Amino acid sequence: MKLNRRNIDFCCSLDIGMNSREQKLKMRVDKLCVVSQFDESIERKITYAKLKKMGYKEFKQYRVQYIRNKEGKPYRKALLIRGKEESSPVLLRIDYSPINRNTGEIRLDFRPQHMKSKKIDHLLLWINRRLGGIFYQLLAQAWVTQIDIALDVYKCKLDDYIWGLQRSGKTAYFEKENGLPGLRIGSCRSLLHILCYGKVDANSGRKLVFRERAKFININFDEYQKFLRIEARYRPNTKPTSKKGNVLMLAHLSEMINPFERLRVYSKDLGDDLLERGFLCTLPDAPSIAEMKRYMLATMQCPRLPRKVDRLIAEYETELFDKHSVWTQWSRCVAQLSGIFSIASVF
Repeated sequence: MKLNRRNIDFCCSLDIGMNSREQKLKMRVDKLCVVSQFDESIERKITYAKLKKMGYKEFKQYRVQYIRNKEGKPYRKALLIRGKEESSPVLLRIDYSPINRNTGEIRLDFRPQHMKSKKIDHLLLWINRRLGGIFYQLLAQAWVTQIDIALDVYKCKLDDYIWGLQRSGKTAYFEKENGLPGLRIGSCRSLLHILCYGKVDANSGRKLVFRERAKFININFDEYQKFLRIEARYRPNTKPTSKKGNVLMLAHLSEMINPFERLRVYSKDLGDDLLERGFLCTLPDAPSIAEMKRYMLATMQCPRLPRKVDRLIAEYETELFDKHSVWTQWSRCVAQLSGIFSIASVF
């Protein structure tokens, strides 16, 4: 069967135990985007010049590509750093030369899932040498603008449950060509939203053979473990000088709040009960509590749900995993970032 490459996971995550249903749990940082400032304008000018120069050089260990960003992006220029192998994904994207004065002077977009600790440290040391030692200083002063945390629940599918996010009514269902279905709960523009979608663990069976740029890959589902990815995307998007209280410095990453705390999971039986009681005429395609509430409001023709319906929904809430126990493993995930975090916290 052909499967969309986006639904196949080639990277490794950290084993963090089992849930009460004996389903294996894994977790990792999938993306880490930080922004930083220079202490002096001369440092900024020198660093920008060195970054541009790197984009026109050949290196033994890495491939570096210099690009000018499209109109509408917050930064004018960027460097894409990949491994030397032709198939290597982007390991780090560096955006610089901001258009707006209030925008951070340099943005570092790490993809740590593609690197083990030693590779991360090697990359950081390599860049620091080429920038004259200022790179570590930038990390020490950096603040987080986005972090994606992937929590994987094995032997679990999207439609096994109904999904919700506390204090959020936004939701979107998606299914790409030859792909597994997915659900976004929460708004992309909010501080936190969560994606739930199916994946196949490429490391759990025989090595897949395919063209490097193939969009679809032939795969025998019976040979590989399947899991549900619950990906929390947290976007503080505020500077240290901001009066808002959600600033997250890279050096304080281990103290980050639990992004899964607001996740709400409900039994599928809730839908049947709502149908039987006449609160619903039909079930929505998306297994989303927000979508279900919209259907009920349309069926009942009222501006808000009665308290008895809210109480009924609450009765069907279930625990897929212990959120506190899962988050006690966060320090181990941060440790996997190696120098990205340790340099910031020690400097």
